[in-house]
Amino acid sequence: MFDPAQWRVSAIIPAYNRADFLPETIAALLAQSSAPHEIIVVDDGSTDGTEAAVAQFGDAVRYKRIENSGAPVARNVGAAMATGDWLWFCDSDDLWRPEFLARMRALAATAPYPKFLFGNFQLVRDGAWETATKFDTAPKGFWEAIASRKSEAGTIFIEPLYPHILKFQPIFPSTIVMTKALFDAVGGFDAKFARTASEDFEFTLRCVADAPVGMIETPLAGVRRHGGNFSGNQLKNLLGEVTILRHAQVHHSAAPRYAALIDADIRLRNLQALDLAFANGDYKLVQSLAREIGKDNLGFKPRLKARLAALPEILRTPFIALALKTNPSSIPQGQDKR
Repeated sequence: MFDPAQWRVSAIIPAYNRADFLPETIAALLAQSSAPHEIIVVDDGSTDGTEAAVAQFGDAVRYKRIENSGAPVARNVGAAMATGDWLWFCDSDDLWRPEFLARMRALAATAPYPKFLFGNFQLVRDGAWETATKFDTAPKGFWEAIASRKSEAGTIFIEPLYPHILKFQPIFPSTIVMTKALFDAVGGFDAKFARTASEDFEFTLRCVADAPVGMIETPLAGVRRHGGNFSGNQLKNLLGEVTILRHAQVHHSAAPRYAALIDADIRLRNLQALDLAFANGDYKLVQSLAREIGKDNLGFKPRLKARLAALPEILRTPFIALALKTNPSSIPQGQDKR
């Protein structure tokens, strides 16, 4: 049951060298029509004046500085500081529409009262919100395949999302609002993934292993895309997801039910990473991924790329040009990382 008296939301911002974006992020939280109970900034060892950027907001923001440890550790520190009953994890460069938190409250108050909520978002490039949304990129039939109940407040999934987000991951930290009780029950973020791209994916899998989960389809958050964040690097994300899925196979209680799905997704992500590594001219990584996938699982084109990657550089470029029917000048040069 939803208790309105317990709708006290602690907004937690892990920040590392975000003095340029952080004031706008905090201002977006303060502009919420349903105000958060508190705003907590955990400074992850910044060196750029992040503390001064927070100080301008005075008592409206609680501030704590820690030794540089990565976003998962900073989020856990913020959660431990939180006095609210709900937690909202806000990346330090992201933005939200003023109605974001009010819409989340309405969804939390809808039976069967989900304890984990998330929403759609748009990318923000150079200060401009793009028209397309994250949910627009979902595979055809993705949402329809999940048992759910719909209401004016949003969608509530009544079956576990765990196997579904193995195929497509629509949940981003800045759109997550969840009970502190659930956060504590799943054990928070895993610090071992502090330097792993897509580190939040492992946490999200644990959170959605059980139903219900609430979702708002309207895009109410803006996620910045720029060179300084992990989300801008597709290859790193894929490799990070493979690391996380291998961890899940061993450590997630839900994983045995979806063993075949996880195996297939690891192979798919490795194949996608192999293609990107080849395009980037990282031939050592191509060979490593080919060995991990196994020659019987490669398929013709990935096997060909692996063989080309193994050639000496003096032979590789003309063979790649011939095999792919491209102009030799378009083949990566001087990027052999062996």
